[in-house]
Amino acid sequence: MTAEYLAKDKYLPPCAIFYPEYLDLMTKSYWLKKISIPNSDLFLEYIRTVLPWIKSVGGVIVKRDLIQESTSNEWDGGQLGLVIEFESKFAAKKAFYSEVFQKYLQSRNLMELVTISTL
Repeated sequence: MTAEYLAKDKYLPPCAIFYPEYLDLMTKSYWLKKISIPNSDLFLEYIRTVLPWIKSVGGVIVKRDLIQESTSNEWDGGQLGLVIEFESKFAAKKAFYSEVFQKYLQSRNLMELVTISTL
């Protein structure tokens, strides 16, 4: 978008996109998650609860990596890595600080291990 185009927009002042609050709404944001899941029950719980919740708050999984600690067909423990895209920094922060996610972190004793940072 050019400054001339933005100046014609009657809803935003010409320099509004440079205000931090507008940047938070316009810039895509990502969660990078790496989680260790020790057994198949917890893996299924994560798949059934956390992943649908992420989708419900506007998150889209754009990349995943799975490292299983055995060669069997059942989950014997391992790590799941995810890159989750949000439409804006505001949406990513809103999801992170939501009551649901904060309670999840508390229930798993992850409050000190999981943080959010934005650029």
